[in-house]
Amino acid sequence: MKALLRNGILLVVVVASFAAEEPVPTHLKVKATFSRLDKDGKPEVYAEPTVITVDGKQTTIRVGSAEEGVVFTVTPKVNKDGTLTLDADLESREAPPAPATAPATKETAPAPRPKSNLPFFHGVLTKDKLFSIEDAAGKRQWVPLGRRIDGWTLKSYDEKREALTLSRLGQSVELVLHKGVILEMPEPSVLVSRAKTTVTIMPGKPAVMGGSNGRTMTLEAEILDVSK
Repeated sequence: MKALLRNGILLVVVVASFAAEEPVPTHLKVKATFSRLDKDGKPEVYAEPTVITVDGKQTTIRVGSAEEGVVFTVTPKVNKDGTLTLDADLESREAPPAPATAPATKETAPAPRPKSNLPFFHGVLTKDKLFSIEDAAGKRQWVPLGRRIDGWTLKSYDEKREALTLSRLGQSVELVLHKGVILEMPEPSVLVSRAKTTVTIMPGKPAVMGGSNGRTMTLEAEILDVSK
């Protein structure tokens, strides 16, 4: 608002200012289709995640778990000619393939277990405090302290002497480790593969990206009209 004096008359002039509106960013829908081979060797789709993002902004798609799955990061860009460029990073995690079965060989039968009314102590997992115990019926299982086998309760374990103490009806006995080694639980392992690629596509036209072990990924993007 401004005040002006003209010919002795006070004039009040109102000046209105308007902030320039920021342009609406271009919104895009990105769809990733993940497929793999089924048991018959035919491709099957197992995931079709879709995300909404804007021009030049990075977005992430996750499929599966941390142990076995895919983390896919993509940055879409709108080009002047109407095409879309997708900068993609792909991290895939999967369980290692099962080892090939060794050919059958003729082995010598193990020596018969001596007859006893006591369980048999085969091994110990020190980190998890589990013990491999064979009962009178020949069934072997991993059990913790406090578990009862054939009426005997696992009471305590002396790591230095590799001796497991059992008790039953007031009677206490010690079982010495049958195998002269202490086992450690193997750490689970996964195969991790990473790939970086850039593709330029027309809106709505899919682009197939390669994979491993019969797995493929198809990318598709389109521009959304958010003005309505």
